[in-house]
Amino acid sequence: MNAGGTTRDHRTRVAHRVRELIITAAVEAFGAVRDDVPVDGFQVLTRTRLDDPMAAVRAADLMARVAQSQRTEHALDARAAGRSWDEIGAALCVPADGERSRGEAVFEWLVEGRAPDPTGPGEGLFRTPTTWWRCGSCDQQVADRGPFESHPNDNESGHTEDCPRHRAAVAAWRADIEGGEW
Repeated sequence: MNAGGTTRDHRTRVAHRVRELIITAAVEAFGAVRDDVPVDGFQVLTRTRLDDPMAAVRAADLMARVAQSQRTEHALDARAAGRSWDEIGAALCVPADGERSRGEAVFEWLVEGRAPDPTGPGEGLFRTPTTWWRCGSCDQQVADRGPFESHPNDNESGHTEDCPRHRAAVAAWRADIEGGEW
């Protein structure tokens, strides 16, 4: 158990419930249709898919906004109960950065709206942020480096050569080039 009285197993179960709440909100608040698809090779394991993944994006954003407001509200309750900004920063894993204390950093984050730099000074400058997702057209794991380059191949890799989604993105890029958009 940690200082807060919870174990990793408890946090994992709660995190699973939050993920389920996002799916429920996507269905109830944003009209998505849920489909539990069996996972290959398992008899009882399923993966939840929604007919409209954007509903889950909207639901997750709603939950994040509610959670953010609750985080600040409970931090203020902690202050009212006699806890220091430094203690609140420790609970939120906010590091001191050498220029300011942990308490200053968490106050700037929660009250002033300035998010702490997760990488710290000078770190992460030459790292290209990348995320991964499974393509709905070719069912391949795709590395996504964001929408920063003009050609789709510079932004995504991993699609099959005949992936209709990726071919359409390349065709749209070519049409933009030929149409004088660039």
